[in-house]
Amino acid sequence: MAKSARVEKVTVQGKHRPFTFEAGRLLVPLHPGEKNKVVEVMVEYSAIFDDPLPEMPVNNDNPGYGVTGIISEKGCFLLEGAGWYPRIPGSRPTYRLMVEAPYGILAVSAGKNLSHESREGKTYSEWEVDFPLDGLSLSAGRYSVRERTVKGIRIFTYFFPETEELAESYLDATARYLVFYENLLGPYPFSKFAVVENFFPTGYGFPSYTLLGSTVIRLPFIIETSLGHEIAHCWWGNGVLVDHRHGNWSEGLTTYVADYLYKENSSPKEAQEYRLQILRNFSILVHNRKDFPLSSFQRRTDPVSQAIGYGKGAMVFHMIRRKIGDAAFWDALREVYKEKRFQIASWQDFQKAFERHGEGSLQFFFDQWVRTEGAPVLSLQSVAAEPMGGLFKVRAFILQEEPVFDLELDVVIESESLRGHKKLILSGPSTLFELPSFGRPLRLAVDPDFHVFRALHPSEIPPTVNSLKRSDPLTIVFSKKWETEGEKVGNTLALSLGIKNYHVVPERLLADNARGIRDLLYIGLPELGQIPMDPLAGLVLRADRFILQDRIFENPSDLFFGVFRRPDDGDRIVALFLPLSQDYVHDVARRITHYGKYSYLAFREGRNEIKGTWPIAGSPLTYTWNVE
Repeated sequence: MAKSARVEKVTVQGKHRPFTFEAGRLLVPLHPGEKNKVVEVMVEYSAIFDDPLPEMPVNNDNPGYGVTGIISEKGCFLLEGAGWYPRIPGSRPTYRLMVEAPYGILAVSAGKNLSHESREGKTYSEWEVDFPLDGLSLSAGRYSVRERTVKGIRIFTYFFPETEELAESYLDATARYLVFYENLLGPYPFSKFAVVENFFPTGYGFPSYTLLGSTVIRLPFIIETSLGHEIAHCWWGNGVLVDHRHGNWSEGLTTYVADYLYKENSSPKEAQEYRLQILRNFSILVHNRKDFPLSSFQRRTDPVSQAIGYGKGAMVFHMIRRKIGDAAFWDALREVYKEKRFQIASWQDFQKAFERHGEGSLQFFFDQWVRTEGAPVLSLQSVAAEPMGGLFKVRAFILQEEPVFDLELDVVIESESLRGHKKLILSGPSTLFELPSFGRPLRLAVDPDFHVFRALHPSEIPPTVNSLKRSDPLTIVFSKKWETEGEKVGNTLALSLGIKNYHVVPERLLADNARGIRDLLYIGLPELGQIPMDPLAGLVLRADRFILQDRIFENPSDLFFGVFRRPDDGDRIVALFLPLSQDYVHDVARRITHYGKYSYLAFREGRNEIKGTWPIAGSPLTYTWNVE
């Protein structure tokens, strides 16, 4: 229970019982005849939950912004960790919950809603959770409720009146996702699913419902992305529970069967781009810095843990699927879900299921990708082509930096007339391979579709918003025009990007702070600093206007953000935050972090109008022959 709770009375079997309550721990002695028997323990207590709400939410590494419990006029939000009810350590009980609230306030929790009733100036919400649950959360507010039934599952929206117009769209999408995942994975594990609106920004997936903040619900892309992700968690994480002693597999698997699978179902190109972005995120944020194995991942706490637990985790499931085949992969997942529903499962349980259906040991695979940190670093060397009759024989080495991984890689050779393909097995620091080319070879590429998890070469990684997130330290410089607001804007940008080691200085004092400067972020167009213009033809930047993709931006509300390589040091970056006025500046600064994969952005009246990524310079895994 909450440490600040006040325990008033404890009864056992209806009779008063002495107790001790200290630091959130309630001790109730039982008589010898009561042990190992079912006894009724009644606890009367009170507590105040008033965590401060974030006034200007920026960084979203914590989905609740540090809030675990609050009861206010705006609404109620109680996580299990708030200690709002007594709980026996290590237990996974079922629940019957009655919430008494002011008239018109509806409470929502996991499980089945038995009733919402109003009488005598109060509203009562009753819920029953008939499945074992690790922890119970509760939300309450002045909700308007919409309901529908799909395949026997009751689906709801609990939205505030101002958002109610979106309810039908959310019900339609929820019905579609539930049918999709029942066909893919097996029966939905709960009797209901609800989309519940919260009065401050959150993005939680609880057993049988998701809790999304008002600003989140209104984002146009949430229905096609995050909503499906949270529904998929009803199978993975809330249906099959995580054995945290051996690492959290659920975020990687949910990302794979939701975010990634939606792209794959849309087009091969979108799926390829998603895999590439996973590799870029890992290479930018993690490689050779703060890496750890998937077996140590517990939850997202920062961009690094997200790149590993979500991104690398999803790629591991992708590689397993390619290794054992589609039928074996999905059959294995369905088996784990069926056998482990409402029980804990570990990476080992998935390994055994994949081995049974794939008919082969995956011990080395899981040891390499799950229980060991790191990612392979690969390059092509000594590429040569020699004519052999009507063919060409192409020879090359693939080199691996330490540590060395065992890999299966696609090698593609493109010639004047055909495209050849070969599966290559790597198991050492240097591997020689040969393959025929039916015609003069034009291009040789290793893993061109990014099916294997690996660290990318810097030439494969354009500077992006995510590049700033690894800055340590970052120097933020505001121009003369921004003397008044520059420091405040700089602090907002740093907080949004999750950067802890930074300092903000006016441009006039930059020379005095030049020592140790590595990455730079300018606020306003600098008078002396260099902003490279080469990556995108037609980019024109002035203090009062900019041109991007042949579009002129000169309204006061227009704003440009771009990330470039420093012209004096290609390993470091320089970024520019260029608002044409103070309109929407802080609003956009708080949201820059959500555009992590992009190199340049243009906004008008706070809306993103243009986003894009600089083209890459090349890849050490691609070789192109000169054609005379």
